[in-house]
Amino acid sequence: MNIIKLKQLRRAKGYTLSYLSSITGCTSSYLSQLERGLKQPSLEMLRRISNSLDVTVFDLLSENEAADTITGNTPGKKYDIIRHHSRKKFIMPEILTEYEFITPYSAEKKDNPRVSGMYITLLPGKWSCEKPISLNFDFSIFVIQGKVKASLDDDTLILDQGDSAYIYSGIQHNFYNAWDTELIMIGYGISCL
Repeated sequence: MNIIKLKQLRRAKGYTLSYLSSITGCTSSYLSQLERGLKQPSLEMLRRISNSLDVTVFDLLSENEAADTITGNTPGKKYDIIRHHSRKKFIMPEILTEYEFITPYSAEKKDNPRVSGMYITLLPGKWSCEKPISLNFDFSIFVIQGKVKASLDDDTLILDQGDSAYIYSGIQHNFYNAWDTELIMIGYGISCL
């Protein structure tokens, strides 16, 4: 987690540690330890902090500030090219799952595209999230390398390299790499950012 960013975001909102503590339900001491890099928050705590600061978890976890993006904006044509070496990246601290934006992403939500894409890397024995989640938008995944055990509501399915899945809004899901090789997936959805 980019600890300096947490402190910057809190100060930009004009929040004291005491006030942020009161709206997140954790202690000022704990928040101070997060800002100084002495503690690693759970994903649930990251969600509570990001909601309180009106930012996304991605904003808190993003490793690099600015992507090397080429933007074309001529009449009738608009495009963005994101170089592979400078994608915005974040790693879920408890599960070490790595996510990289393959579509433009900005903390100023007005600039974000209608569709968001992520390059997702799961190490052997790792989950995509610490517990099953349900999203309020549809999304799709495509397995580039390896295979994945997909938990979708009460079903568990194996997706092989080259397989894809479309997951509807409201479906409880999680993805697990049960094999001894790295898993790489692409995920796309209507932008929730």
